[in-house]
Amino acid sequence: MQTTDTLQYKRYTCQVFYYNVKDCLTGRVVGVGEIPNVKGQTLAEIKAEFHRVVDEYLLACEKAGRKPAQAFTGKYSFRTSPAIHEALTMYAMGQKMLLSQVVQQALNEFIKKYDIEIPNREEN
Repeated sequence: MQTTDTLQYKRYTCQVFYYNVKDCLTGRVVGVGEIPNVKGQTLAEIKAEFHRVVDEYLLACEKAGRKPAQAFTGKYSFRTSPAIHEALTMYAMGQKMLLSQVVQQALNEFIKKYDIEIPNREEN
């Protein structure tokens, strides 16, 4: 997903696609299935629709007294081979680190190597 293909609003991200069969734009909120997909003929229309569904979702959560879902919580589970899992665990133990610390270090190095921009949020 390229950042040029997304819209941001109130910490939610909408990935936008061009649907050539109906000659329209469609969008889906990344990581939050409770928010419906949006459609529009123009970028302005899909942006307005995205803002509307997010606002409606947040209002519905508030009225129900529940916390809204967030796509990016900082918790992410991934799969790897048993050999890599074992090797990284052994490395972590040898370094007196947690496996999660080793993975975070690797991710930080990847981000630096590929110059990936991190959103400017207070909790980063």
